[in-house]
Amino acid sequence: MMKMNGRWRVLGIAGLALCISQPVLGQVGSIPVGTINARIGDISYTSETLDVPSEGTSTAEFRALGPATTVSIQGHDPQAESIMSNVLSLDIMLMGSDASAAVTEATVSYFPKGMNEPFYSSDESGTQTQVVFEALSFDDGVPKAKGSFTALVCRKDDFFTEADQSDCLPVEGTFETALRKAG
Repeated sequence: MMKMNGRWRVLGIAGLALCISQPVLGQVGSIPVGTINARIGDISYTSETLDVPSEGTSTAEFRALGPATTVSIQGHDPQAESIMSNVLSLDIMLMGSDASAAVTEATVSYFPKGMNEPFYSSDESGTQTQVVFEALSFDDGVPKAKGSFTALVCRKDDFFTEADQSDCLPVEGTFETALRKAG
């Protein structure tokens, strides 16, 4: 009987360790390179931007398109059950390549339960998303972005339906992250 109790104890500890490590297992191979801190409605939100060296990608990237530059910063909640749940995304179009560049377009999206569930987007909110860069560099050595944003995000059932402008949340926050040049 003593051996059986010991085995159950070991199995219980192993099961607990597996449950605790599940969020981390979803991020194997990724390295945190920055943060997004925000207030979404009445909720405080903290997430990490992730670099995935083995894939040559990052959740914080930039791409030059002639005189314009796009910056995409996606924060993942390290406490979420899935790496694709509780994601906040900033997509920004700039004319220029430093902190003084004019933001010509910006969208904030919030995916509380992943991409296959209803989500919130500033795209059709009727208000302009504001992004201010405190620091921005696309230099080969250390590309990075630091700044703040405000937006109103409205619920969408999926990518193809119109936003429900009666179900919107104010979003306000800051970001600071390394950037990777998109391939």
